[in-house]
This record gives sequence, structure tokens and C-alpha cells, in this order.
Amino acid sequence: MAKIKPNKLETRAKLISAGMRLFAEQGFRAVSTRDIAKEAGVNSALISYHFGGKDEFFEVVVRSSVSDHVAERMQMLTKARAKGRELTLETLLELYLQPILNKRKWSHSGDYFTRLHAVVIAEKSELAEDVLSRALSGVNIAFIDELCLLLPHLKRETITWRFYAMIGSFLFLDTDPSPPGMLTVSAGKCDASDHEEVMRQMLPFFVAGLAADEPAQPQSSAVSAQGL
Repeated sequence: MAKIKPNKLETRAKLISAGMRLFAEQGFRAVSTRDIAKEAGVNSALISYHFGGKDEFFEVVVRSSVSDHVAERMQMLTKARAKGRELTLETLLELYLQPILNKRKWSHSGDYFTRLHAVVIAEKSELAEDVLSRALSGVNIAFIDELCLLLPHLKRETITWRFYAMIGSFLFLDTDPSPPGMLTVSAGKCDASDHEEVMRQMLPFFVAGLAADEPAQPQSSAVSAQGL
């Protein structure tokens, strides 16, 4: 494979950075390739040259936005496994959640990660769902595998439901500076910008929720099962 020249790498980086910013602020549909090129200060034809079309470019942007996040999680999980000690549920969840709170140290994507993630989910286009799934499925499967080992009394699908509920609520709390109304209702005492406090409050909640027993079978299903 031919190496990309430094000036081409710089152009790609400018386009990805501009796309990340605009998609996070305005959403996928509202932003044109011309808007992105203008923001990056380059010719709009360069998006087609480097990435193909807008859909392909969006996938690259989303993957780029989660690359540091995914790498940090997998590195932490690999190190924990290498120590040879059995992971606790609390430790495993902390390994997964901490990188979200650390996002501002990431090279180029930290400021836009949560907003871009929300845009991808909210627009609910097949493209958006497919891109986000492919970008995060590997690391999510790895953690769900570990959760299944730690919680053998639960079905994998039950763990998956609870795992994604945890992600959604944690991302909501990661709204900058805090979820709307939270500071007012708590008289300023619940500040989600205090990352240590977020983890201290939410980790026990997530541990208890994930470890809870299987939900009861619906009454109608139970009656039907008895009648068979």
C-alpha cells in the first residue's frame, strides 16, 4: 500500500476535525460536504478524493471520534486480564466507564464525543446506527463477555439490556456541564462536571442494577407456559 504523503495526512486530519465539530453541533443531515470543506479551509472536492462520499466520510469521522475511547478501554481490559486476578463487577464497570470521563485528554475528539454519539443515536438513520455499531461492537462484546462470566445467573440478553441502559444513562450525565435542571433541582449539589462524584454515585447503582435477578416472567407468558 502506498504511503500517504504528509500534506495529504494533514488535509485528511483537517477534514475529520471539521466534520466531527459540525456533525456534533448540527447533525448528519444538516451538514453538507461543502460546509465541512469550508470549515477545514480546503477544496470540497477533496472529501470525495480522500473518503468517497458523505456517508463514507461520516463513518470515518465516527470511527475517529471513538478510536481513543475504544483503545483505552481495550488496553485497560487487557492489562486487567494479564494480572491473572479475577475481575470484580465493580472493577469491570469502572474500566468501561472511566474513559468517557477521561475524554477531554483525547487528541482531537474528546470535546465532541458525547454530542456526536447523541447525534448518531437521535437521527436513527440506518447509516448512523450501522456506523456506530461497527465502531463500538468489538469493545462492547468484549465487556459483555466478561459480564456473562461474572453474572452466570443472568441470560446474555438480560445483561445486554442492562449494559446499554447503563451506557445511555452515563452519557446523559456526561452532558456539559450537567443534565438540564439537575443543578437547579439539587440546589447546586449535584454537579455532573465533578467526574469523581459521578463515578462515586453511579457505580454502585450500575453494579446493583446489572447484578439483579432475572426479571419475572410476564403473567400471561407464565400461564401459557403452564398450559403447554
